[in-house]
Amino acid sequence: MDALTLTLVMAIVAIWLSLTCGLVVVYLLLSGPTLEGTLTRKRADKKASTNDTPTEGLQDAPVLVDDSGAAWGVQVLFNEPSLANNARLATVLAALGAVYEGSLKAYTVAGESSRTPIIVENGASSLPLPAPDDSENLYVINALGIKITAQNEALKPSKLQLARLVKIAKAITKVGGTVVDAQKVPITKAGFNAVIAGKARV
Repeated sequence: MDALTLTLVMAIVAIWLSLTCGLVVVYLLLSGPTLEGTLTRKRADKKASTNDTPTEGLQDAPVLVDDSGAAWGVQVLFNEPSLANNARLATVLAALGAVYEGSLKAYTVAGESSRTPIIVENGASSLPLPAPDDSENLYVINALGIKITAQNEALKPSKLQLARLVKIAKAITKVGGTVVDAQKVPITKAGFNAVIAGKARV
């Protein structure tokens, strides 16, 4: 290959490279805003999705009954409280294995841990629950409080214990009632799941 031919080949190659680079630059300049906008939207959508997840969870999470940070619980409000309803309630509590504790004037239900007992107490007033064999102190029970207590915050209830609390609350509603949180808001299925998962607010 003589010098003239070599020069022509190099010139052709240089022109081809210049055209190729030029076309790439033009493409990038034209598509740059579109690509940047797409990436920006994807980042914004991902951030919004991340931020929405906990918010949705908090909306469904009920506010549990809280006694100085040492109790977690719900309430059951009865639709038609009466002495007859009291009798049906006593039957349900017996089926759940609830035991009347004279010192507490309330019922306790054996749970996953004896250190965090489940207590069923009068939820509508400061009056104690009457003993099953008490035929003198009869009054209508309008609501029940069902809670797990702990002597210190380190003994927070486990998921098994919280699941037991939810099961007891649902069983008591069979006599005719609604499970509500501390703000008297009815607890939904998602709310019960939040309680069991330990995501409820106190």
